[in-house]
Formats: sequence, C-alpha cells, structure tokens
Amino acid sequence: MATQGANNGPGQGAGNQFVKFTRASAQRIASAVRTVEGGDRRQAPITFDHPIIQPGSAIRTGTFTGAWGRQQTAVVTFVYGSTATASVHNDLINLPNSGTRFCVVGREGTAWRLINWQWEIAHVPTAAELTTTALMFKTLPVGAVSTASTITFNISVASCSTT
Repeated sequence: MATQGANNGPGQGAGNQFVKFTRASAQRIASAVRTVEGGDRRQAPITFDHPIIQPGSAIRTGTFTGAWGRQQTAVVTFVYGSTATASVHNDLINLPNSGTRFCVVGREGTAWRLINWQWEIAHVPTAAELTTTALMFKTLPVGAVSTASTITFNISVASCSTT
C-alpha cells in the first residue's frame, strides 16, 4: 500500500514525505482513472447515501383506521412500496374516527411519529347579512380534522313590524 506524504506548502498534514505506490497500486489507480475519464462527465458523482433520506430516518405515506388520540399509538399501513405496518405515535392532535384516511409519518431513530393527516374541507360562516326576507351567511372553506359530526344551533326569528 502507499505511504502518504506531500510537499504542497504549509497546512498539509502529510509532512515532507512524498506519496509512494507499489507498481500494482499505480496500475490499479491508472485503470480507475481511465475508466472514469472515459465515462459520461455529465453524470452525478458516486454517492453512498440516499439523496433525500438521511441514514436512520424516513418519511412514509400510510393509512390508519379509526380514532387516534394525542399521545397514543396506532398501526399505520404503508401504501407505497412495501405495504408493511408500523406502530406510530401521535404527539399532535386528537383525531376522531373518520374511517380510513391517509397520513404522513416520519421515523426518528427507531420510533415512528405522525407528521400530518388527511384533512377534510368544511365551510365555516364568516359573515352574516340580515335582509327583509332572509338571514344569509357567507362562508369560507377551511381545513378540518373531520366533517363527520356537526354542531347545529338555532336562531329564533320574529316578525318585526315597520309601523
């Protein structure tokens, strides 16, 4: 094997020694250099890590069924790639039973945690207008945890005399 050394100025850790290679090492390096230089120069360099997912972490899409309380664990079935399951902890919010819905989970070390869940759209009253013939409400769509249950309220209407 080679002994390292360089004399390229101050700050070089190898000291005053020159690099020395055996003939076999030099031939192996030369062959590798010729192979690389003869290849496609536009391609990305060799890497051994996943470009997005760091070692020990992962983000997956899955489904869960039923209610999922805060500080509780639920079984999530992955939907893309492997259909394995994982036990996932919910640190975020109490989710009511809305049947089966999608979620995004992430692995932190060996523990899986809820990141986000499938939202519903609900139309929420934002303004009211009273005319002589009707009470009208204007609404905006907002993200809701569930639309499975609604709360109703009544407004009593009385006839008013204009005289």
